[in-house]
Amino acid sequence: MDRRIWGIIIVILSLALIAGIVYVIFFYKFSPAAEPVVIEPATTQPASVATTSVPAEQPTTNVQPVSPLKKAEVSGDDLARMASAFAERFGSFSNQSDYGNVRDLLIFMTATMKNWADNYISDARAKKGDTSIYYGIVTKAIAATVNQFDGDTGQAEILVRTQRRESAGLSGNSSTFYQDIIIKFLRENGVWRVDGIYWQEK
Repeated sequence: MDRRIWGIIIVILSLALIAGIVYVIFFYKFSPAAEPVVIEPATTQPASVATTSVPAEQPTTNVQPVSPLKKAEVSGDDLARMASAFAERFGSFSNQSDYGNVRDLLIFMTATMKNWADNYISDARAKKGDTSIYYGIVTKAIAATVNQFDGDTGQAEILVRTQRRESAGLSGNSSTFYQDIIIKFLRENGVWRVDGIYWQEK
């Protein structure tokens, strides 16, 4: 063979070798080395060690921002905080919210208070005022004072001072005023709940 044919053969073989090297480097997947099998000896620790974990059921602390108070050592300050949150929610409403401010608080009310709330909502829905023009009030608790607290009889009375902003129609048509509310608590079946709500004069 002449030199020309040998040159072509050498070039082809060189290209094939380079292609093989590129394939091996970039495309061929090497199987990982087999991991050594470790045979562990029989358990040397008591079985109880493997089961020492957190109990299956733990009390959840953040189910709701505010919850009915159940602990026996409830203080007047605890009820004052609850009354402030209650007053803000109860006192904030609009004529387009379908009395959500009352319905959301039913869980915190005694049976007597729930009955009052149900009647209040039914009467208000029956009257069904004009809701095409917006009307609403936003209430903010400023301070709370414990007027009465008796852990033995399970009765308490909290005075909450609030700032309220009343809006009607256009967003710019609003006014601010201050109003106190008295919230009475009763311990019902071991749980402190709201048993009376009394808005005071502005």
